[in-house]
Amino acid sequence: MALNKESRHKVKSVPVAKLTGIALLLLAIVIASFWHLGLGAKSVDWATIWQALVAYNPLDSDQAIIRESRQARLIVALFVGAALALAGVIMQAISNNPLADPGLLGINSGAAFFVVASVLFLPMFDSQYLPIFAFLGAGIAAMLVMLLSGWEQNSERLVLAGVAVTAMFAAMTAILLIVDQQGLEKLRHWLTGAIGASDLKKLYWVYPYLIGAMVLSFTLVRSLNAFHLGTRVAEGLGVNVLLLKVSGLVLVVVLSGSVVAVAGPIGFVGLVVPHMARLLVRNSYLWLFLYALLIGALLLILSDIAARVALRPYEINTGIITAFVGAPVFIVLVLRKMR
Repeated sequence: MALNKESRHKVKSVPVAKLTGIALLLLAIVIASFWHLGLGAKSVDWATIWQALVAYNPLDSDQAIIRESRQARLIVALFVGAALALAGVIMQAISNNPLADPGLLGINSGAAFFVVASVLFLPMFDSQYLPIFAFLGAGIAAMLVMLLSGWEQNSERLVLAGVAVTAMFAAMTAILLIVDQQGLEKLRHWLTGAIGASDLKKLYWVYPYLIGAMVLSFTLVRSLNAFHLGTRVAEGLGVNVLLLKVSGLVLVVVLSGSVVAVAGPIGFVGLVVPHMARLLVRNSYLWLFLYALLIGALLLILSDIAARVALRPYEINTGIITAFVGAPVFIVLVLRKMR
């Protein structure tokens, strides 16, 4: 009887611990958001930040900086970080590969190439169509990687295919920019992942796709939990594995393409965040998705802060900071996989 009570206590305590973790992450995001609004080429005190948010005075130059520049940048960072993290969890789940990431597997590079090509050679299209070209490029890159790797549960083959596709699209993008020097000036910051080059107008173009893909991702939770136990087990539980993989890949394409259209190809967030989330909640995909969304948003906010203050008053691109963070993690994961 005592054992039953202890078991029930454990069952009840698990969700409480996970919900507490979510509450702590939300608190961390709020604190990081205030830092994000206050730090930069010019620091702004927290009282001024609060006034700018609740009682905006456009004649106050510091409040104008918060409302007209940094607030939009913060919102973009939140959405971009969450989307990349969620895409990373899905990509690693459907490929059964801990090294999978939209940036490493060429999806971001494909989206970037098609966006650059559309800007340089199809100026008749309005900028609001950029997400469509990003989705097209991301989809083609994803299919190339899957064809080259055979969609096998083979880390080395999948990563090699991703590296090849990434290099191909990167080279093609470089050729386009060499041909058009004016385009180089306009796009070079964006190509290294620039939250600072984004604004709410770009986010407005993609938010229906972005939010729709995030919501639909949660419909895969039950199937992913079953698939994690093995293909045969999942099929025995009624999961259509092929449909699951195709659906997951489509969602990754939409999430990654949306991010590239807004802020350029930001790498390694989708690689690092899923592993950070698994340290906290293991492989329950409902909790993994929730934790990844929050950790991804927090990571990108902190990365964007570092990008602005590391060489103050100068600024480096956020994608460079995420690469500095993610590259060592990738090396460690590869070494662990080899062992």
